[in-house]
Amino acid sequence: MFAAASEEFSIKLAELNELRHKDKNTFSQQLLLLSQDTTLTDLNEQQRNKLRLLQAWDLVLSGRFKQAIDIVDELEKQDNLSIQLSATSLKVNIHTLTSKYTEAFNGVERLLSALHFVDDEKLFYQIIGQVILLYNKIEHYAGVPPLIKHGLTITKDPNLLCRLQTLALPNHYHTLGYAEYETKFTEVIRLCDNAQELVFNLVTIRHHMFYLLEQQQPTAALEWYQQFVGQVTQLNYPLLTAGFKAAAAEAFLQQGELVSAAKLALAAEQHLPTDQHDPAVLATYRVLYRLAQAQENFQTLQYYAEKRLETELTIAREKASQQLAFQLANSETRLREQRIQLLDKDNELLTLERDLYQQQAEKRYLFLIFICSLSLILAAVTYRSLTRSQRFRRLAEFDQLTGISNRHHFYQHANIAAKYCEQNRRPLSVVVFDLDYFKKINDSYGHAMGDWALQQVVASCRNFMRTSDIFGRVGGEEFAIVLPDCRADKAEMLAEICRDAIANIDTSQMSNTFTLTASFGISEAAQVGYDISALLDAADKALYKAKDNGRNQVWCSD
Repeated sequence: MFAAASEEFSIKLAELNELRHKDKNTFSQQLLLLSQDTTLTDLNEQQRNKLRLLQAWDLVLSGRFKQAIDIVDELEKQDNLSIQLSATSLKVNIHTLTSKYTEAFNGVERLLSALHFVDDEKLFYQIIGQVILLYNKIEHYAGVPPLIKHGLTITKDPNLLCRLQTLALPNHYHTLGYAEYETKFTEVIRLCDNAQELVFNLVTIRHHMFYLLEQQQPTAALEWYQQFVGQVTQLNYPLLTAGFKAAAAEAFLQQGELVSAAKLALAAEQHLPTDQHDPAVLATYRVLYRLAQAQENFQTLQYYAEKRLETELTIAREKASQQLAFQLANSETRLREQRIQLLDKDNELLTLERDLYQQQAEKRYLFLIFICSLSLILAAVTYRSLTRSQRFRRLAEFDQLTGISNRHHFYQHANIAAKYCEQNRRPLSVVVFDLDYFKKINDSYGHAMGDWALQQVVASCRNFMRTSDIFGRVGGEEFAIVLPDCRADKAEMLAEICRDAIANIDTSQMSNTFTLTASFGISEAAQVGYDISALLDAADKALYKAKDNGRNQVWCSD
């Protein structure tokens, strides 16, 4: 009797897991009722973990990410591989939704490395579903087809086939011609309709309406809206409601029907998702901005202009953050692969040497052994001399803490760059910056924390520099950048980017949380001349103006 009750509970958990894909509200209600069941003390460990996982999903669907992360962290420590991978895939989803892309890619790496152990089709979809959603969001479409192809080989379930093909549609839109994409879209709609996957069907149509608007086909977009708006209204899913109304509003605007556009845009604004990367957000503010402009309502125009600009800037910053996290993850993966290859080669070399020594011992070629030994000794001595020379040279030219040029090496290369620019009549700019109140960080938290801050500042700024730029540490917390072929306005843009990157350095993981800022001064050869000392002096004076005016800002030399 107990076994039958346990099996019945497992079936309920499986049904709830499927329900969360189709009806969020019903899923939450039934999960609450199941969680309040007084017989939960009789559950086995796997059932308790699956219930906890569904509770974490419910928290994510309601936007309570912090509580969900606490549950997921606990589930990742369980011995069951299926529970571990499910928890990690949910964590990737949370980090994607909260724009923590570095953490998301760390989770993706763990999921992909364990993928060949997974033979359960639903677990496989749950894993790659989160990976593909992340890839689509950062526009890494090349990574999607192999995952979809593998998924199609291990499942024939109509519902999973619908969901897999739905995930592949953004890749088709961005890599195929529009006619080919539309054929794929029609196939997916038919597939999901046969599988009765209403939510996936409507999500697919929602994205398709925005694609139609990009193709300047407002009439086609409105036809889809009118056909399915009743189902969207009945389902009452805010993400779908906002998307359908925003797309229809923009379609009406493209057709010049301002009244209908205004009505739908205002309705969409009531349901906008918190993710500003969602196309419904920008579309809604774009429509309301255009309507206020047409009506010459300047107060409303200013409000929606600010909303539109804020959304566009958020999207731009998020894209930069996505690409940086993706490149860092790729670099770490390549570095790890190279280390493995080096270890394999070392093992091969050791095996070859062992075989060689065995053959020499057997055949008693003492002279050959002597020659080989001498060659190895000479090679080792030569290699040691070369590495020692390279180490001494690096010690002499580069700052040991940050890895960039030290003062002496910086001045050498800066003078060479200045001479080249002067001879070829090319522009040249210099940026000098130092950290605000850095002594307070050292005094309050210790020099180890100060060293960490300097390393983070250099790492953040180097991401935005060209290979031709000369970056050096010229003082304790003072840095300088020489920018060949760069005028003052471009140098100011770089300085602003670096200033913003420094101000956004995350110190929350450290034992003491503090804020880093820096002040920047800029000079240009067109004003000062090509003498590096003069350029640095002018930039330094501009730096002090930035400090006098409140710090954490960029100041150009007069």
